Amino acid sequence: MTIQICARCDNPTREPVVVAIGHGASAGGGTVYACPGECADSFPRQRDPFDHGTLPARHDGCEAEQALC
Repeated sequence: MTIQICARCDNPTREPVVVAIGHGASAGGGTVYACPGECADSFPRQRDPFDHGTLPARHDGCEAEQALC
């Protein structure tokens, strides 16, 4: 991987860790990198958007209500 700048300490690192993905409406997103270890551990853990276990099911009870889902 290429050298990236740590978002916490602003130092270059040869072993960057992805700690966040920024999202933007008009300019797209960006990847936020940190040094492995203490800097990376200081960022909050990001929610996995593909982990359906943390989201409520949208179609529960559709048959009972006879709604179009």
